[in-house]
Amino acid sequence: MRILITICALIIIAFSGCVKKVDEIFPETPDQRLAKVLTAYKEALMTAPGWKLFVYPKALESQDIEVGGLTYYITFPDSNRTVMVGDFNTVTSDIPKESSWHLKATQRPSLVFDTYSYIHVAADPDETVSFSPAQQGGYGWGSDYDFSFKDAEPGDTLFLEGNFNHSDAIMLRATQEEITTAFNGQLKHIIEVTTNLPKTTSFLYFNGSDNNKIGLSFNNFLFRLNFVYLTSDQLQTVSVPFSHTIDGIHFKQPVTLGGYTFQDLFWDEAVDKYYINTGSGRVHINNSTDPIIPMNKVLGKYVVTISVPDDSTLPGQSATFATVYEDIKFNLKNSGFNLDLRDIEFIFDDASKTMAMLVNVEQDGVLFIAAYLYDYTALSSSNVTKFTRSLTNGNGNAVETEMAPLLDYIDNDDFKVDYFTGATPALGQFTSRDRTDFFFTGNIQ
Repeated sequence: MRILITICALIIIAFSGCVKKVDEIFPETPDQRLAKVLTAYKEALMTAPGWKLFVYPKALESQDIEVGGLTYYITFPDSNRTVMVGDFNTVTSDIPKESSWHLKATQRPSLVFDTYSYIHVAADPDETVSFSPAQQGGYGWGSDYDFSFKDAEPGDTLFLEGNFNHSDAIMLRATQEEITTAFNGQLKHIIEVTTNLPKTTSFLYFNGSDNNKIGLSFNNFLFRLNFVYLTSDQLQTVSVPFSHTIDGIHFKQPVTLGGYTFQDLFWDEAVDKYYINTGSGRVHINNSTDPIIPMNKVLGKYVVTISVPDDSTLPGQSATFATVYEDIKFNLKNSGFNLDLRDIEFIFDDASKTMAMLVNVEQDGVLFIAAYLYDYTALSSSNVTKFTRSLTNGNGNAVETEMAPLLDYIDNDDFKVDYFTGATPALGQFTSRDRTDFFFTGNIQ
């Protein structure tokens, strides 16, 4: 019994010693420590001239959709109000919008934009508001408007994580000049410049340090920039997320290509070009009217879609094609279904060597797709291939007769698929090798 009492006494003494040490290490309660951290973050946010917030949405990864980034220039003029512009579109980048914010204590200190702001537009579950790439409600762009701070204490760079969709985010302290410039329309100007590039250029590229050409292609819907180049005659592709700044284009991570490592493309207003700052000089992004990589290397990889629009006649189309096009347009309208012909898309996948010809038709304001799936042979060195139909959907079967004037060519002829450089930007062109008076062009996407 004495031994048992002695052991219990020793345990109590040891436990008391541990409590005493904990008290010495943490003189404040958890609530006091959290309050102090929140106060430090609030002071940091409010005393800075402003902040650049970069958000990289994550939730659409579950839909196999990769999107780029979003940039916001934000000020925190008092403990409840915030003012911002953002690069989601030309509206959000034009007029600074005021809303409210607060800091809250959860598992980590969090920054919450608690009334509807430009940050909420990309996160809006209504797809008619956010224009969600998922093309359905409930997703938006998979972004957040409630963020946890990942740093133990604030600095000039703050790392955050979305509390709902777990979007990566980073805040950089901005200068007053940057905020003023962004609020006065420069962010909108950069968006307009970048959006117009595909309309005013054919093949963007820069010369690597070894003089190898690196091609660039902007996806201004998903905010992704694609780089392509050849290594030992094999096509290499790199796709990176981007967002806009008042200076140009910013990438989530540094990119190493062509012997250069860079995280920004800067806009040079004097020469109307983007450039890479190498530290020792500039490397300009140039425009070539000639393709920098042959079509047989990029079809189905970099050139994925050639789309024939319904709103105008493109250059590089033959009179025979024009007749065929008007025939199928007339046939669809008078088929009994009362269909209006919209875009015809030719979508290629190199891995499976399949081409989907999607004929978009509209009936009383509702869109339908008549789909015709083809296998195709790998393009020869002269860019010639053969299409073999493998599948037709129900809509395609329903209008097979009406589509016959076009299907006759696609089903039976060999085709050369190449660039058409007689327009800016360059187009994709199909030319029959059997009936050479039949050729047409479409927009490259």
